[in-house]
Amino acid sequence: MDWAIPMFENFFRSQGNGNDPLEFLGKSDTVHRLQGLIDDAKKQVTLISPYVSIEKLRDLERKIRNALDRKVDVTLIMRAEDAHTRAPTGQGKEILLSLMSEGMRLAHVSDLHAKLYFSERHALITSLNLLESSFNNSIEIGVWVPANRPEYAQILKFIQDEIQPHRRDRIVRFDPLPRRKNAAPEPQQPPHGYCIRCQVDIEFDIGRPYCDKDFATWARYSDPHYEDKHCHHCGAAFNATKNKPLCRSCFVTLRPLFE
Repeated sequence: MDWAIPMFENFFRSQGNGNDPLEFLGKSDTVHRLQGLIDDAKKQVTLISPYVSIEKLRDLERKIRNALDRKVDVTLIMRAEDAHTRAPTGQGKEILLSLMSEGMRLAHVSDLHAKLYFSERHALITSLNLLESSFNNSIEIGVWVPANRPEYAQILKFIQDEIQPHRRDRIVRFDPLPRRKNAAPEPQQPPHGYCIRCQVDIEFDIGRPYCDKDFATWARYSDPHYEDKHCHHCGAAFNATKNKPLCRSCFVTLRPLFE
């Protein structure tokens, strides 16, 4: 079957029509391109993988954290737990929680089997799951699609038609981790908080940490990474954003509320 790869490559390259060509990739190139896709993203990255073992893919975890540090919107879409899927390990849950605390979005889709990764610059259609076995052992393929290709628009339409209607965004919906002996009592939902822009006293709402006036101003641009001035819980000076409205101390204190 060695003849097959050059045949596919020649076919894809012949489809250029003035745009960057599609590329057919083997396993090692697929992994490399996925990592590069995350590294090169300036605006957004969406990772669609039914099965995920983030605790076994520390390089990938670091690349996601680096993207979040660059203010890239990162979304991970996984298969909803069912008879064919296993819940993440305890370590996996902790890593996903940590990534979400830094701004990553997590969503579940029932019966998901597609594997697709894309940024504003490229898309990667592949058989590769975000699993150690896929990265290291399995035989995988991929098709690399630059954003100036008509196929890229078709990929976005597929996402809109087939993924978004079934997507369920989560704060966190894993089964809670076992509590340690003598654990401190779980915190209660705070009765009030502070607008992260003007510090006025408002109802605590992690999804809308603004007073009505400042929310209307924020909504004109809807930039979830725009830095404001105060922690939503304690009101202290802090470069809060809509995605990260809590200072580190308050996030640690209130973390059980989001588990």
